[in-house]
Amino acid sequence: MAHVDTEFTDTLARSVDQVCSPLYTQMFEKFAKEQSNSRSYEELTVLEHYPNQIAWYEGNRRQEIIERIRRTHLKWFNSWLSENYTGRPPYIKWNSAMINILLHLTNLLFRMDLGDVITSDGTRDACRHISDTIKRILLSVNESNQVTIDPAGIPLVQQLLQILFYFTLDSELVIYLKSLQLVDIINVLIRKSNNDDEIHLHAYRILAVIMAEADIKQLQNSSRIATVFITFIKNVIDGGIHTEGRLHNSLRSLKVLTQHDQIREELIKQEGHSLFLRCALEDQFNPLKAKLPALEILLALVFNKEFATILKNNDTFMNHIRTLTSSSQQDLQLIATALIWKLEKEPETIIKTVQQQQQPSSISSLMIDKKQYDIMISYSHNDKELCHRILSSLEKDQLCVWIDSRLMHGATFDAMAKAIENAEFVLVCMSDAYKQSPFCEMEASYAVKRRCHIIPLVMTTSYKADGWLGVLTSALIYIDFPKLGFDKAYQELKKQIGLFRMNNSNLILAEQNQVHHNSSSLMDSTPKTNSSVENNKEPRPVVEYPHCIDMWTKDHVKSFLLDKELSIFLPAFEGMNGRLLHKVYDMCQASQQAMFSSLKEDVARSQLTITLSLKDYLTFLEEIKIYIPYKTDDRLNPTSAICDIM
Repeated sequence: MAHVDTEFTDTLARSVDQVCSPLYTQMFEKFAKEQSNSRSYEELTVLEHYPNQIAWYEGNRRQEIIERIRRTHLKWFNSWLSENYTGRPPYIKWNSAMINILLHLTNLLFRMDLGDVITSDGTRDACRHISDTIKRILLSVNESNQVTIDPAGIPLVQQLLQILFYFTLDSELVIYLKSLQLVDIINVLIRKSNNDDEIHLHAYRILAVIMAEADIKQLQNSSRIATVFITFIKNVIDGGIHTEGRLHNSLRSLKVLTQHDQIREELIKQEGHSLFLRCALEDQFNPLKAKLPALEILLALVFNKEFATILKNNDTFMNHIRTLTSSSQQDLQLIATALIWKLEKEPETIIKTVQQQQQPSSISSLMIDKKQYDIMISYSHNDKELCHRILSSLEKDQLCVWIDSRLMHGATFDAMAKAIENAEFVLVCMSDAYKQSPFCEMEASYAVKRRCHIIPLVMTTSYKADGWLGVLTSALIYIDFPKLGFDKAYQELKKQIGLFRMNNSNLILAEQNQVHHNSSSLMDSTPKTNSSVENNKEPRPVVEYPHCIDMWTKDHVKSFLLDKELSIFLPAFEGMNGRLLHKVYDMCQASQQAMFSSLKEDVARSQLTITLSLKDYLTFLEEIKIYIPYKTDDRLNPTSAICDIM
């Protein structure tokens, strides 16, 4: 392994000056055109030695140096690429020397996994232009090679895909890459590359970032993706320390891929976890670049119950992560704590929750059960600006909100769990970043298991939840902040909170009325010894109904139908409370003929010998309407005809 320099020496300064000089580009273009098998001393020095010396410098001026090289060469590189490579045969066959020289240059210009982040808008714009050029070339390669890619063009495709992979390490460039609609182009390259391992690896690492769940399902080759990564990671691990950079990159990409359910299942099926366990447990691997992503992958896999059991029973692993909870590395401490919570504490908490829910509760306990927080906000660090704006508005409206302002770098998972348990609402702030985070998945899935009232908020433009997040929120109403605009979306959020609280209060009031009515009935009624009931008919109790239908319980609905001799509706309305029956009435008012046909079919399916008559349908509407609240501007104080009489 080459020596890593941390001092900015005169020799290094001279190397930077030479690489940024016109001499470098002239010499590069000349060599690329001639493709000589031998290199002069000057060519070796300028095109290989100087770039190599810069590459191994890791001092505090590294970012400054890399940015200078990018400013100098990015536009030139794009022009050179555009002028010399159309993507159509015949291809310029690169020899090993050319491949090596190009590798040195692209590492300096594009490699971001060493901390060489993009710091200027100009650099990012240049990278976008290069992305456009690469797309054009790759599209031409696909169109010009009907069955398989010409072997002479393979090195070109490999290099271009590697550059695109480096771009996926920048969040803003990822957005641009997604807009280029590269998925189909890359899939064709995969099919036509004759199983070239290098092309497949780069391609899948790019797809890992730019694909949506729908793309994964259409691929139908999650098995192949898992195989490529497992095979490559195994070979890299066995290859020794000189390949550790490629290991870090692959683990980073695979960590992103594990957000997709199909990939998780395949990694478990192909026993890829044994490699991740090696990376996590063996001392030879870098704590943050190898151990951390390996542990993050394992955290994603433990959402599979069977695998969670396997990992929980691995004493060596469990003892190791318990040790890591005291690590000086905060990220390792966090992931270890998350794994312990997911494997040990969450199951215990869920069992207690189920036991509590099975215990009977009284009206008084419902009223006393005041939550500590109005709202708990579950969000990703990437969306913190919008989330904190929402937080500020909620607090101005005097709502008590729990949010991990330290972004899970300080709050324990026990604190997160308690916040969810003690919050009336959980806001799930949905975005790609949220879905990709196993920590966010833990929060959202725990909120679902706790049967919390979840309100999904869309954080980024045109985002559509898929995968595990889509499953968890599929039955809920989204509030799309980018689409509606902040003010309108926030008002919609307040409206949902208000409606839920109103309905919840009405239900409690209705149950209180029912308890009061039942008590009165027991005290005032006298048994009838000769009462007779017709065969196959239920008794018709005399019930005092709450004035507003939204306050009715399921028993109120059932009693109402029996009392009004509308028992034919019982199967269709089974299990409905007053709020649901109110919605049925509204649907009938919106389209009486369509609802009559729909209800008629429901009755026919449940009672084969009975047909719903128009008379019964109209009678139902007439009898129920006096309990329907008038539509006024004051939604918190609904009134009905009965209420007005009272």
